[in-house]
Amino acid sequence: MLVVMLFEPALSRSDDPQNEDRVLLFMGNALVVTSGADVRLLTRSELASLVPQETVHVGVLAGYSVETAHIDAATQLPSGWVQEPLRPLHGRLPDAEWAVAGRAFQLAEWDRTHRFCGVCGAPTDRLADERARSCPQCAHRGYPRHSPAVIMRITRGDEILLGRSSHFPPGMYSTLAGFVDVGESAEAAVRREVREEAGIEITEPQWFGSQSWAFPHSLMLGFTAEWASGDVVADLTELEDVQWFTRERLPVLPPPASIARLLLDAWL
Repeated sequence: MLVVMLFEPALSRSDDPQNEDRVLLFMGNALVVTSGADVRLLTRSELASLVPQETVHVGVLAGYSVETAHIDAATQLPSGWVQEPLRPLHGRLPDAEWAVAGRAFQLAEWDRTHRFCGVCGAPTDRLADERARSCPQCAHRGYPRHSPAVIMRITRGDEILLGRSSHFPPGMYSTLAGFVDVGESAEAAVRREVREEAGIEITEPQWFGSQSWAFPHSLMLGFTAEWASGDVVADLTELEDVQWFTRERLPVLPPPASIARLLLDAWL
């Protein structure tokens, strides 16, 4: 875990809904929060009329139950409340709340998209004893989705390999990354992605750490490795540029919220 949280995940709650529950309402990919500089999560009593009857229990944060749900993206919010994308809220919400919001988003999205069975089309039921929705017709179960992805810090002596995607902000480069293929180990994915995106061979990947990344449902698996052979040749279908950088000559780096930045900071 990258954030130490006073948070306990749970499938359900033993008490009735309370006015002080933290309710994370999502409108599309945006979270409902207070407007202005003092951003915070809403409590059930503050926007009770907008809270659906059925919510997903996320757990308990700092003594308060956390519930989540999607509401219509066209909902008119009262004065003082706005919808904000999750990613820019990092640094404006406390780290623990931002991390729980990422978990809540993934659970709310899973619950919204698994209301009907993907096999026979029948309505599904939420189970009480595990995080799943079950089909009463064919017994198929749908679980929250996780898409494992590898992200790796590749170094060569005093240099680090960074790539630039066309989706990045101007001037920003980051560590290489990519999804793990079906039937592939994480270590094999690291070697394949580096070979595909940069054209080089590396030493055996070493474990660094992981991060749940809610954009939209990735589990980032961090590794480090050293250059072994080959000249960098960028795959321009994937990245705009790949090159070696030194500590004295670095581009714009990813924001502190990401495991990419932790990989880089550990090298710096």
